Amino acid sequence: MARTPAQPDRSQFGGEELQSYDAVMDRERNRGGVGPDGKIGGYYGALLNSPTWCFHIASLGRLVRLAGDRPDTYSHADREWVDQVLCKDWGTNVVMGGHLEDALARGVRLEAIRALREGREQDLTDDERQLTEYIRQVSQGRVTDESFAAMKERLGERGVVEYTAFITFLVLTMRLIQALTGATGPADAEIDQKVRQYASGERPLPTAVHIGA
Repeated sequence: MARTPAQPDRSQFGGEELQSYDAVMDRERNRGGVGPDGKIGGYYGALLNSPTWCFHIASLGRLVRLAGDRPDTYSHADREWVDQVLCKDWGTNVVMGGHLEDALARGVRLEAIRALREGREQDLTDDERQLTEYIRQVSQGRVTDESFAAMKERLGERGVVEYTAFITFLVLTMRLIQALTGATGPADAEIDQKVRQYASGERPLPTAVHIGA
């Protein structure tokens, strides 16, 4: 969209900001995110107007995605469920371009995604309902002592801190993408069709995980 701030040229920066700019560009180049014009474009291209902020936001994104490789915190499936809940609650698919497949590849139940999207939350497991309620409480600023204690019991002290931080990081990411780019993501009909195709076996369940934000 026209409102998306254009990626600035690296010649505008020096010192720490130039180092941050180059680090982001190297990261995106390794991910195949740099176009023929040498630009990233979109969300990260816009964020590069503040190179050090962009670098640290991108670095935090890497940390939260890799946390599930450790046994002492939230799982990759727990992380991917946050995308599903926030997108459903906020009426947007802004991060669903890849995160539907990511969620399934990381072990989120297809039937849980269907139940969430179709408003059948009674069909979620107790564990899924616990996560759903906590995600909503964090994103709405209304975490209860009981909910926090239950999540601490589930994830441990470090885990509940990191999961809470991840939820707020995804809030930041989604709202930044929406504000800076006006992006909405795929249409509901497209996502729902994919879900039906996965359920029927028309599409094989994904195993590869994309490397988006």
